[in-house]
Amino acid sequence: MRRLPLILVLAVAALLGACRRAPGPVAAAGADKPSLTFQGFEARASHRGQLVWEAKAVSAEVYRQGEKAMAKDVTMQYFVNGRRVSTGRADRASMDLKLYDMDAEGNVVVHGSNGVVLETPRLTWDNKRQRASSTAHVRLTRGGTVLTGKGFSADRALGDVRILEDVQAEAVSVQQLRKEALKWPKR
Repeated sequence: MRRLPLILVLAVAALLGACRRAPGPVAAAGADKPSLTFQGFEARASHRGQLVWEAKAVSAEVYRQGEKAMAKDVTMQYFVNGRRVSTGRADRASMDLKLYDMDAEGNVVVHGSNGVVLETPRLTWDNKRQRASSTAHVRLTRGGTVLTGKGFSADRALGDVRILEDVQAEAVSVQQLRKEALKWPKR
């Protein structure tokens, strides 16, 4: 994804008066103070005319010097071919404005449009690989089946989720577990 869409979104937001200058002098060398502070932040990114993601946050700060953004009480929606495939929320998130990598932490919950719910204290989005991952504990729910473990890797639609360690499964019955397993893609 190119850098241009987010920069345009930020510029438009600034023009619409949704932001205010951070108080105080320009940051000295080594100090990284926010360049912009947003309340009621909203942003969208598209690629070749297709919506890729939407973000909303109660507040956000943009750090021009470090080329990053930090947000609180964040909701993200991810799209594939213009169709929403997942919605996530976190207490806090930071995004690299060059690479579009993101770190989310604090009560992270992602709902896939396929019925999968992923819960973890933190995750990292690798934009180049188009994968979310973490080394933290994870809980994955689909139907009557719950998988727990430590560490995971997942695509944006939660169609390919891999729990890395200490995997445990809970189900109403063995038949329910088998039935649910048939819904997951084979590798």
